[in-house]
Amino acid sequence: MIEFLTKAVFILFLCSLGIADELPLDAYTYSGAKSEKSLDGFVPNYRESNTEYKRLINRSNQDERGNSFESEQPIFIIKKKNLRKYSHYLSPGLHTLLEKYPNFEVPVFYTYRSSDHPEKVKQTLLNKESSKIDKDNLRKYIPFRFPKSGSEVMLNHLSRYQGDSEEKKTHSFVTNSKGSVSRVGLWSKRVSPAVLDKGTKEIQFYVLAKYFEPTSLVGDILLVHEPVPLLRKNRKAWIYSSAQRRVRRAPDASHDATGRGSQGLITADQIDGFNGDLERFDWLLRGREVLIVPYNLDRLDNKKISYETILGKNCVNAEFLRFEFHRVWIVEARLKESSRHIYPKRIFYVDEDSWMVLMEDTYSKRGDLWRVGLHGLIQQKEENFPWYRVHIHHDLNNNLCFVSGLDNEVNSPLKFGFKDKMRSFTPDALRRLHVR
Repeated sequence: MIEFLTKAVFILFLCSLGIADELPLDAYTYSGAKSEKSLDGFVPNYRESNTEYKRLINRSNQDERGNSFESEQPIFIIKKKNLRKYSHYLSPGLHTLLEKYPNFEVPVFYTYRSSDHPEKVKQTLLNKESSKIDKDNLRKYIPFRFPKSGSEVMLNHLSRYQGDSEEKKTHSFVTNSKGSVSRVGLWSKRVSPAVLDKGTKEIQFYVLAKYFEPTSLVGDILLVHEPVPLLRKNRKAWIYSSAQRRVRRAPDASHDATGRGSQGLITADQIDGFNGDLERFDWLLRGREVLIVPYNLDRLDNKKISYETILGKNCVNAEFLRFEFHRVWIVEARLKESSRHIYPKRIFYVDEDSWMVLMEDTYSKRGDLWRVGLHGLIQQKEENFPWYRVHIHHDLNNNLCFVSGLDNEVNSPLKFGFKDKMRSFTPDALRRLHVR
């Protein structure tokens, strides 16, 4: 009996350290997340929660009295005055935002594990050996269902299913503490080889992007060929310069390069939560925890709401934010001595259900928390996969905020699932696109 109790105590000790995290395979979802609810009860059972979410969305679509998912009210709101009560569930970044800005609020809602995928994606995940990586099966959506390192978690984020094609127009904004706003419009098209008449299996997707406002930014066009993450190859990028009227390679369209339109508030590899190769950092897996994270921000998915209503002194007004309890993988990235980047240390919080980066804390060379990134997802209803609705980046040093991904005042609809031709994604195509 004593020996049994000793073993039990030892196992509990290992669990507290995050070491003993092995469960039977049927205790996990198709994506590798823990299916059961968390011990504290804040994160519900996946299957029950996912079913409940779908029922709620169906009712929302049929109910004309306004009883919708978007009309739900928060269970509680975290402010500076009650910060200590919930600090155990807050990342250092969220904690700092609440301490620094008196009017900053974190509205916490009931948790829905809404993340889901098309059946073909689920079968691809369930029918493969996650530990076997070979060149004949490079396009794995989540190559490591049960990651053992920080790099494997980030490779899951990079490899996740994002739909085969997407075309959109969005606006980004820089706001300051006084509520002043600058606005930039960006058109982009992203396609995978699956929807092209030609292409290579070594490319994950092809991207075209150009500004459509303000006038000072209109003209240049960016083309990116993004390799499959498991190949660990460098991306290829070209830019058409309207001033020079020529196409040139863009070797700096990665890592800590800063793009036009963000006023230097984000780096190239912070787009989409994180993108690009992993070579400049050492990736340390710090475990999996229940935290309060931005999730199901469906209130922003409404064309009737103006940007003026959404944006305020604290970047995005709290009434349009939604935070929930979810389990996240915590990954610490430390810059290698032989590499260069403006962020020597970064902490990523990656959703266990969708494998999407939900938050990022970045540190300066002095060791201070510098910037806080919040990446709010929604579940795309018709296409049935999780997708970023908004990206919010707070700069703590100069009290500026960069918001991207909003399309509330864009007339053209978001497009998914279309086919295209490879000739549209070659360097020669950039000149033709500029003429159009």
